[in-house]
Amino acid sequence: MEFEIAKEKAVKYIVMAKKTKYEVYQKLKKSGFDDNIINQVIDYLSDLNYLNDEEYIDAYLKQSMRLLKYSIFEIKQKLLQKGLDKCIIENKLEYLKDNNYEQKIIEKLLNSKLKNLDDLKKKQYLYRRGFKTNIDTYM
Repeated sequence: MEFEIAKEKAVKYIVMAKKTKYEVYQKLKKSGFDDNIINQVIDYLSDLNYLNDEEYIDAYLKQSMRLLKYSIFEIKQKLLQKGLDKCIIENKLEYLKDNNYEQKIIEKLLNSKLKNLDDLKKKQYLYRRGFKTNIDTYM
């Protein structure tokens, strides 16, 4: 009976937006469910492919690349905060590194949002956002 209640609560939680296994675990733990029940629910939802951390990372990367203009460092930190496996994150981020993702984002930022700032302010902004590539080559 408790499994069904926990499962229903988890499904309601993940129906609006993709969630990670860690986020579902935290939500159910906060609701007072036992670890054993929580793990059963997570396994059940994973078997149905409602919870898939790799798909979550892929979707997050696509969103970050299209809309958010995050640095690779920012993306990694945000994914780690969601309780995702560091090895999986780093493997997925290799694609961005191989395709010069940060260089493209820096160029876009410099040509739009940062266009009217002096060089020092541009560098400070980019460093604060976690861009670690050689910023001086773009100035």
